[in-house]
Amino acid sequence: MAYALHDGGYTYDDLDWLRDELGVAHLELDPWGCLIVTPASDEHETAVAAMHAQAVRQLALPDGCVRGNGTGWIVPGGSGYLNVPDLIVVHPNWTRVDELHFDPPPLLVVEVASRSTRRVDHTRKLDDYRLGGAGVYLLVDLPAGGSATFEAHDFTTGHVATATGAIDLVVAGRPLRFDLTHLA
Repeated sequence: MAYALHDGGYTYDDLDWLRDELGVAHLELDPWGCLIVTPASDEHETAVAAMHAQAVRQLALPDGCVRGNGTGWIVPGGSGYLNVPDLIVVHPNWTRVDELHFDPPPLLVVEVASRSTRRVDHTRKLDDYRLGGAGVYLLVDLPAGGSATFEAHDFTTGHVATATGAIDLVVAGRPLRFDLTHLA
């Protein structure tokens, strides 16, 4: 189902109509009037939880370095958008700068695409995370009934890797394997 945007995007007045049209209870608008549909699907949340557990176990970083959804990041000089990645790995000595930036930048940023975020995950967020100095940006797509697909952007080397089911990365000099084959 497609919805045409008028010049200013959707407004608060459109939300009740859109909730009925889309059949979802929770809908938000970003600052530009684009839709954010939450909560994510069970598959989305299961994938995020699995990757969180795998990162904690394999990276063996101090508590709090592997952070789930809720860690906001506004990249200075970027789009100005408040990005809230599904998973983020920060340096053990990270600090906040200007309230919503990091020093040093995140080691890994993970976005699991959903219908409402797929386009911005592959465009604006990719640009913001690169500009912000993230080490690796991992996009995960969970096609209905299929295996997870991964697209990893290693900003330190410029290398882009793709994989299906599982992917091997290097984060802060440590190997990390995300395996979501059990979700297929």
